[in-house]
Amino acid sequence: MTDSQERRGARRVDANLKLQVALPAGAGSAALETINISSSGLYFRSDRFLEPMTKLALELEVAVPDGDGTALVPCEGLVVRSEPEVAQDGAEYEVAVFFTHIAPEARRVLERHIALLLDPLA
Repeated sequence: MTDSQERRGARRVDANLKLQVALPAGAGSAALETINISSSGLYFRSDRFLEPMTKLALELEVAVPDGDGTALVPCEGLVVRSEPEVAQDGAEYEVAVFFTHIAPEARRVLERHIALLLDPLA
């Protein structure tokens, strides 16, 4: 496998979705926006540094393919990467999260949304 080949099992798509993140250690929560998503994780920007291996409770707001509304997708995840890799004053971070728990119905909602993003005419 060359460095340029995709190694992820789930297809990742660009998506600017509303994201609510419960921050660890009583730090409250943050309303953020995703950069991209897949059925196995997501990537988002944050003004707070989140260390790798940090557990997060997340809630995504996705468009419902067969209607005009939205649905909430609650899930849990683990930070696998933060860039920059250390806390810096005034920095903006890009954070990659791997889903550790997502209920089957929530996963179906997310997968339908991803399919809509990949093929809006389907």
